[in-house]
Amino acid sequence: MIRAAIIGLGVQGKKYAEIIYKGEIENMEIVGVVARSEENSDWTEENMPGVKIYKSCEELFNNSLDFDAVIITTPHRSHPEIAMAAFEKGKAVLCDKPSGISVKDVEKMNKMADGIPFAMMFNNRVQPLYKWIKKTLDNNEIGSVKRILFESSKNFRTQHYHNSAGWRSTWEGEGGGALINQGQHLLDLWCWFFGMPEKVLANVCYGKYNDFDVDDEATLIMKYKDKSGVFIISTGEPMGQDRIEIVGTEGRIVAEGNNVKLWKYENSIDYIKSAHVNNGDNIKGSVEELYFVSEKKPYHIMLKNFADYVEGRAEPVAKGIEGIYPLMICKMAYR
Repeated sequence: MIRAAIIGLGVQGKKYAEIIYKGEIENMEIVGVVARSEENSDWTEENMPGVKIYKSCEELFNNSLDFDAVIITTPHRSHPEIAMAAFEKGKAVLCDKPSGISVKDVEKMNKMADGIPFAMMFNNRVQPLYKWIKKTLDNNEIGSVKRILFESSKNFRTQHYHNSAGWRSTWEGEGGGALINQGQHLLDLWCWFFGMPEKVLANVCYGKYNDFDVDDEATLIMKYKDKSGVFIISTGEPMGQDRIEIVGTEGRIVAEGNNVKLWKYENSIDYIKSAHVNNGDNIKGSVEELYFVSEKKPYHIMLKNFADYVEGRAEPVAKGIEGIYPLMICKMAYR
C-alpha cells in the first residue's frame, strides 16, 4: 500500500484526494495533505477525517517517515522546488502539469530525480483515441509522417475561470496562459507522437478574448528535417473541438473529436515520382471509419499506474522527465 501525501488542495488536488481517500485506488492510501489555508484544513477535516494536515511543505518533509510518495498540485512555479525537496528525501513524485515555468529549474529537477520514481499527470495519454494514434504511428501503418495539423479549441475558459485563483492567467503566477496551462497536455501528445521539433515559429495572441496580458490563442509552426506541422490552440472559442490530421507516405489519419477516418494508399507517396500521369486520379486505397469512446476515469488510471510504478510493477504512463518537452516548446513559442 503506497502512502501518498498531496501538496496543494485546489480543484485537482481535492479531486485526487477524494479518489484515493474513497479507496478507489486499491494499492494507494492518502495519509497527509499540505493545507496552508484554514478553508482547506476545514475541508480536509470534514471530507477526509483521519488524514493528517500539514501547514507547510517543510512540516511535511520533516515527517518523511509518514509517507512514500507525494502528488504535487500546487501553482506551476512551485513544482520543481517541491519535487526536488521530495527527491532529497527519496520520495516518489507524481506532478501535475506543467513541470514548471523555467526550463532551467526543470532540468535541475529532472537531474535530481535520477533513480527515484517520477511521473507526470499527462492523463490524455490514456484516452483510447490517443493510444490508438500512438500505436498506429509506432507500427508505421501510414508510413513516414510528412505533415501534421493539430487544432484544439475545446478547452473554452470563461473570465470566471481566469478569476478563480489569483495566480491564474498571469505571467507572475502561472508563467503564461493557454500554452503553459491547457496546452501542456496537447503539446505532450505532440511530442509523444512526433518528437521534439528542431525549430518553432509562433504567432501568439495575448488577451485576444480576455482582459489579461497572457495568451489565449496561439499558432505554432513546427519545423523538422523530414516533416512539417502546425499546432493551434484557443481557449476563447465556444463549442470547439480537437482536430488532428496526420499525413504519411502510405496513408492519412483525420480525427475530429472521437471520430476518425484512416486512409491507406495502395501505392506509397513515391507514386508522385514514378507515375506517367498528371494527377492522383489513378491512386487507389481504402478508407476505414472508427469511433472511440472517451475514458471516463483517466485520473483513476493514472493514480493506479503511479502506485504500481512506485511498487516496481509497471512503467509510468508518462515519465516525469518528459514534462520538459512541452514546456520547452511553450517557452520557444513565447520567446
